[in-house]
Amino acid sequence: MTTATTSSKATLIGCFAILLWSVLALITTQANLVPPLLLLTLTFGVASLLFLVVYFVKGELKRSWQQTPKSAMLFCGSAFYLYHFLYFFAFQHAPPVEAGLIAYLWPLLIVLFAGLSTGNALSWTHLVGAIIAFLGTGIMLQSKGQDITEALNTHNSWIGYVAAFACALIWSSYSILNRRFQSVPSSSVVWYCLITTLLAGASHLVFEEQNWALSSSAWLAVLGLGLGPVGIAFFCWDMGVKRGNLSLLGVLSYSAPALSTAWLALLTEAVLTTGQIIACLLITAGALFASLMPNRSSKNKKMPLVS
Repeated sequence: MTTATTSSKATLIGCFAILLWSVLALITTQANLVPPLLLLTLTFGVASLLFLVVYFVKGELKRSWQQTPKSAMLFCGSAFYLYHFLYFFAFQHAPPVEAGLIAYLWPLLIVLFAGLSTGNALSWTHLVGAIIAFLGTGIMLQSKGQDITEALNTHNSWIGYVAAFACALIWSSYSILNRRFQSVPSSSVVWYCLITTLLAGASHLVFEEQNWALSSSAWLAVLGLGLGPVGIAFFCWDMGVKRGNLSLLGVLSYSAPALSTAWLALLTEAVLTTGQIIACLLITAGALFASLMPNRSSKNKKMPLVS
């Protein structure tokens, strides 16, 4: 299999992670009463169990442990935990729409950071697509009728915005720096999930009241999150960012909030405003622009396996 074919396949697999992440908000609405650190513990616990069973059956668990440097386990596991911890913290201390907008700067940061890294050409279509998609995200914010200035003056809101920006910085940095571990098998995600589960569980015991009396819908949501957006999605994203077109994946990530809004409108009682519809169209158009109009001069370039 040629390098170009491998890269295209890995990019497609990375896109599947984006699709799974688009249902995150939809499933989370069924678990909105679960304390965030407990939710993080349970969902990553499900993901860890899934990966342990799969790779044990395949006979790859021992080899995965041997082939995964402990530095990679520590780095990636910490990134998983810190991103999600700060994500939940941001949504608790700042208005959700604004916090979400700031946290979702990570695709744009990936596009920009990837263009500066070895082995990735920053196409002008990536930049234009990112700008179009980011404008759409801004319109989505305005369609909520929120006053950002007023929100910034709200007591303790600023710390939520700082946490949200830290989310964007952590996940974009993780996605870029993770390419250093291209020789590490994607099965290593099992160890990252285990580390996140342990860190989240310890944090839950220290900072949250212990109450595991969840509703049946909440347990179903935990299972769905653990198998999809938290479980399989991270495996797909790991492969995508290591061997796929990272700049393109960064731009395509902007389709996740548009898809997420569409799922909520179709499957819940949420009603989209005109501004939200326009925003979704712009976000999707930006992603498609980058996907359908790549830089021709970079088509014949082979991406090295190690950047």
